[in-house]
Amino acid sequence: MARSISALASWRQNTFAALEDRHFRILFGGTMFATFGYMMMMMVMAIVAYDLSGNNTAVGLIGSGVGLAMLLAPFGGVIADRVNRKRLIVFGQGMGASMLVLTGLLLALDLMSLPLMFLMMMVLGFTFVLMGPARNAFTADLVGPRLIGNAVVLNQLAHTWGQPFSPFVAAIALDSFMGAGGTYMMMGALVSVGVLTMVIMPNRGAPQKADYGSGGVVRGVMRDIADGGRYVWRRPSLRLMLLMFVASVVIGFLFRTLVPALLEQHLGHASTDMGPLLLVYGLATAVVSIFMAGAATTRWAWPVVLGMIALMGVGYLVLSQVQSYGQAMIAMALLGPGMQGPVMILQARMMIHTESAYYGRVMSFTMMSWGVQMLCGLPAGILADWLGEREVLAGTGLISFIVAAVGVMGWMAIRKHEAPPLIGMPLPSAAAANGNGAAPSLGMLRPVALMSGQKLKG
Repeated sequence: MARSISALASWRQNTFAALEDRHFRILFGGTMFATFGYMMMMMVMAIVAYDLSGNNTAVGLIGSGVGLAMLLAPFGGVIADRVNRKRLIVFGQGMGASMLVLTGLLLALDLMSLPLMFLMMMVLGFTFVLMGPARNAFTADLVGPRLIGNAVVLNQLAHTWGQPFSPFVAAIALDSFMGAGGTYMMMGALVSVGVLTMVIMPNRGAPQKADYGSGGVVRGVMRDIADGGRYVWRRPSLRLMLLMFVASVVIGFLFRTLVPALLEQHLGHASTDMGPLLLVYGLATAVVSIFMAGAATTRWAWPVVLGMIALMGVGYLVLSQVQSYGQAMIAMALLGPGMQGPVMILQARMMIHTESAYYGRVMSFTMMSWGVQMLCGLPAGILADWLGEREVLAGTGLISFIVAAVGVMGWMAIRKHEAPPLIGMPLPSAAAANGNGAAPSLGMLRPVALMSGQKLKG
């Protein structure tokens, strides 16, 4: 009994340690409010696009507006490493709240069209580019080296806990007197709460000094992006984590493009009935994430990540075969943990294996995955209109299993050579580098080399 109590206390400490910091608690609360608004947006955006057009292609097109903007995330990463991160987040998130309110006004006045909505969502995606990398880097500055990994995990939990009820509330709001316009304005108000909590945060951490040329003009932005890319490329562990992160995000959210049509054309439900499905998705994710949160810094991290990706594949296969609304709920309960688990753990591990000078750029590469995912919604929608929703969902499940298998091979190749976390450890000296800034060799094996595209002799 005493041992069980001790184990429970240890789990609680490992999972919620960063909440001991008062400022992080406030930031955590603000993140939950903002996430609630953004998670509502992801559902409302798909439903509004489908209602305006009546096809899957338009749903994917509107999402690609956000995706195109988020492909610029590396520029946001460089900015996050160069400027005051707190001010950048306040500006970016405030701009995002304003865009949501403006979109709501246009919908309420019946002035919205698909091309205009595409442009509005592109601008909104640009606000994510500005604040996303900076937010993770700011969190690291706020809590200090000891709590970085845990704080990143808890930030992901804040996103996860915002998911269960946000789609449900969005569906109710859409069916109420508020309509789509009022729902968008409500989302803008929720994001504004996140802006206010950021305003009262202290400024901690110093950005890098920008490289100035003649006349005081900043130069070297592309060089900084390339330097960040080389930093990840030369570290097999970071490269594998980024690959698995991108795959999890791109695959994990494709269902949002296809479910509205699946409901209307196969299950006899309205597209707004996506709300209860996402409620189940979010609740399953929130419950499982609490138990997975402490895994990011343990030896079980990779087995959990790869197992969850395989679980996501099972969820897609089940969703492709559902014959009732209840069966669809079971599929969503599998999909939620299958996507969120890898995202939460991998993002934390990337932070604790990254030097502070590269926080913004490395996190910007993870943000690009959200842009790629949004862009993939368009071809997925086109394929669904051509082949059928069920066929595309089944194919996505099979791709998940392939990704899990590739991840297993990569992990087996690097696990005995994976460098320890950089957090709390001295950085390698210049003499330890190989002359071009690369980290010492980690003994990369053939499977990882092949995944990265390298050619090996012999």
